[in-house]
Amino acid sequence: MKKIVAKALVRNLDGKLLLLYRGKTHPHFPGHLDLPGGEVEEGEQIKDAIIREIQEETGIVITSSQTSEAFEINYPNVNHVLFNANVSENDLAVRLSWEHQGYEWLSVEEIIIRGIDSSMDPYYVDVFNYLVKKSS
Repeated sequence: MKKIVAKALVRNLDGKLLLLYRGKTHPHFPGHLDLPGGEVEEGEQIKDAIIREIQEETGIVITSSQTSEAFEINYPNVNHVLFNANVSENDLAVRLSWEHQGYEWLSVEEIIIRGIDSSMDPYYVDVFNYLVKKSS
């Protein structure tokens, strides 16, 4: 069975998105940009997985009503499902898991200005293009 990964664009009241940075020992793209999320466990609903992953990786607790599916991309070995997750505060305490070494809240405009890195996980290139399209 093909692996399913759920990731989230966590957006605060100011409209800024939570970006994580993978730790130096992360097995895939260490030190690179990441979004909260991860693999959907066997028997788990995708929406439940994204809620669980956001809490595990950031300490932020969200509910099902705060999430909505943005898009799905099917790659040869994995299906990625991207969610929007809206939180009702700006100054949330983020508690990073072992997987990440840092984070920041950025506006879509700030993300677009930074651009994409050619060594980035190809999935994030697709997310970047999605953000550009949505902002225009």
